[in-house]
Amino acid sequence: MPNLPRIAGIGANLGNIAGNLDQVRAQMDGLATLGADVVEAYASSLGVVADARLIPSRVADLREICADRPLSVTLHAPIPIDFMDRDNTDLHRAAARVSVDLAAEIGAGIVVIHAGRASPEAWADDADGFLAFEREELALLGDHATAAGVRIALENISPNPAVIAGKMTSYSLDPAALAQQLRTLDHPGVTGCLDYSHANQGAGLLGLDPVAGARAMAPVTGHIHISEASGRPAIPGVSAQPDWMYFGIGDMHAPLGIGCMDLDALADASGVLPGTFAILELQGHARAMLGDSLERLRTFADRVNALPQAA
Repeated sequence: MPNLPRIAGIGANLGNIAGNLDQVRAQMDGLATLGADVVEAYASSLGVVADARLIPSRVADLREICADRPLSVTLHAPIPIDFMDRDNTDLHRAAARVSVDLAAEIGAGIVVIHAGRASPEAWADDADGFLAFEREELALLGDHATAAGVRIALENISPNPAVIAGKMTSYSLDPAALAQQLRTLDHPGVTGCLDYSHANQGAGLLGLDPVAGARAMAPVTGHIHISEASGRPAIPGVSAQPDWMYFGIGDMHAPLGIGCMDLDALADASGVLPGTFAILELQGHARAMLGDSLERLRTFADRVNALPQAA
């Protein structure tokens, strides 16, 4: 895609929807008014899938809403999908496949899926086996996505409460490891989703350099999530997202410009693939700062797009 800029459009996730398609319509209109190019919906919040099957009438309504608006659409599949959970493969596979089917129905070109997780003990015993199993599942899903005209974007996870408690871990806490998994997979239907906030948190947990992580993953990145986070892990007793932002811990989903992350340095390390969308992920009352954050994201994208591209 030599004629495309590295970041071809910016936008944001939808806020709380709880199955209300009128809210989808209103929020998409609001994003368009703010100058966004793209919107990302969280599949589970839309109320258009049950028992891993599409609900046709609801999907038709959502398709019409998306088609009538000037925004490109991307879809975040359910976060619990986990292609390292070998005990429940059929459930995860079905949820992932119907996410691809939903994306195709509503014209979403990207389906985001989180990288796999395992208990630290199981990971220590069979890391290579878990990675190989995930690649096998991703290859099957990638084939399904390619046939549907969709791409999968595999996202680096944050140190969520299960990780902090020592119950789960993921290789993708280090974006460089996720980049290696994607290079080993080497499937045209699967790209990377680089979440800068998650990478900053993973770097804080593991003692890594978040800018180096972004640089390592950028060449296999075809989708971006961005918000601000301090990199400090959540602590027991502070479990609500607004409190995380207030305390400066955990997955804050905070607006851009609050100073937790060096956005200029991250942009300079972000030689992502041409045609990438950058999605601002804000939650709760942070969405009151959506307009300002989108302006800052546009500045970030312009800086990334000024980076040289290979001939």
